[in-house]
Amino acid sequence: MYLTLGQAAKEAGVAKSTISKALASGKLSYREKSSEGYKIDPAELFRVYPKTTKTPADELTANDWQQGRGDSEFLPYSAKFEIQLAGLKSLLAEKDRRITDLESDRAQLREDRHRLTENWQEERVKLLKLLEDQTGTVKLLTDERNKLVAQAERGFWSRVFGRSAAA
Repeated sequence: MYLTLGQAAKEAGVAKSTISKALASGKLSYREKSSEGYKIDPAELFRVYPKTTKTPADELTANDWQQGRGDSEFLPYSAKFEIQLAGLKSLLAEKDRRITDLESDRAQLREDRHRLTENWQEERVKLLKLLEDQTGTVKLLTDERNKLVAQAERGFWSRVFGRSAAA
C-alpha cells in the first residue's frame, strides 16, 4: 500500500509542502507520480520522517466536535462557547447603543436644520423689507424734478411716438 502526498504528511506529522519539497529535492523518494499524485512508500517516508505517535490529548483536540462519553468532556467545549456568546452579546449591545446614539444625533440635526431654515427665512424677509425702505429713502432724497421738466418739454407727438426732445 502506498500513501498519497496528503496521507504521508498526516502520517509524518508535517505539512504537505514539506513533503513536496523533500520529494522535489530527492531527499524523499517515491514509487511513481500519476494523475492522482505521488505514490510514496511508507517505509521510505518513515526513514526520512520518523513516525509520530498521537497522544489522547491530540485526539481530543482534533475531534472536539464529536460527541463525548460524559458531560465532563462537554464542559470545556461548552465554556468556550459561553465565553464567545458573552463576547458577541456585548458587541451586539454596543452596536445597539451606537445605533441609538446615531438616531438621536440625526433627529437633533434635523431639528437644528429646521430651526436654521426658519431663522434664515426670517432674516431674508427682514433684509428685503430693509432694502425696500432704503430704496424709498433714496428716492425721496434724489431730485427727480429734472425728469419731470424733461417730460413736460416734450410735445404730445414726441411722447406718443417715443422720440426724444433733442431730436
